[in-house]
Amino acid sequence: MFVVGLAFGSFLNVCIARIPRDQSIVSPRSHCPHCQKPIRWRDNIPLLSWIVLRGRCRDCGQPLSLRYPLVELLTAVLFVACYGSFGTTWLTLKFCVFCFLIVGLIFMDAETGLLPHEFTYPGIAIGLATAWFGSIDASGTLFLLNVAGARSAPSNSELYFLDSFVGAGFGAGFFYLAWALYYLLRGRHGVGFGDIALIAMVGGFLGLKLTVLVVFLSPIMATVFSVTMLLLGRKANLEPAFVQTNSDAHGARSFFLTEVAFGVFLGASSLIALFMGREIWGWYLGLFR
Repeated sequence: MFVVGLAFGSFLNVCIARIPRDQSIVSPRSHCPHCQKPIRWRDNIPLLSWIVLRGRCRDCGQPLSLRYPLVELLTAVLFVACYGSFGTTWLTLKFCVFCFLIVGLIFMDAETGLLPHEFTYPGIAIGLATAWFGSIDASGTLFLLNVAGARSAPSNSELYFLDSFVGAGFGAGFFYLAWALYYLLRGRHGVGFGDIALIAMVGGFLGLKLTVLVVFLSPIMATVFSVTMLLLGRKANLEPAFVQTNSDAHGARSFFLTEVAFGVFLGASSLIALFMGREIWGWYLGLFR
């Protein structure tokens, strides 16, 4: 699983570098971003080649981004974590695909501020289509059915499908409402449509209960990060990857005009929900007992 994850992470690096810039992921072959010379096969082995070359191009000696080994290693670790969590089941395949998409979207948003529909739209479809593989925790939708007075309990397959659709609808609906309210009050976009598509994808994979956790956890993470960076005076070093502060009509730089690559935090909180969501919900609900 680790080796498979490295291979998919290597391909993911190509997607991250090219898809947001409307470039083909097929051609041209991988090349150095500085000297443009094609990368030899022996210099394109995931993780290992970057270490052997000490993070520099063999031809021009210019440094290669740390993003390459980081994405490969992170994808490999997440694939192993999926196998460790779900074993030899279809859920492992389902959530390996989810992790692949999430890691790609996190780094695309961090680098370009974009969440390409080439990842989010197929992700929504895959999340809904693989609902029959099972769910981590469909108790949120089951609770809603009981509150609504459902006369008969659905089968497991029906519950999984319903949980996936409700999760996608809740996530997209919540952030669309947030966008609409902010636009009415401020006359500008507070949430990007890419974020709405991303949370719909998350809901399709994780279901209602864990999507609720993501909806509330991601703004907290983004706020803590933004405030910390602003207090440390590191805004300029992070533009445009994570934080970009704009000027208002009077030229004043305002905290309330700060833009954050919110997809980064949606993705990070989704991975937390995937592997620790049930434990977090258990801890939270235990506070009221």
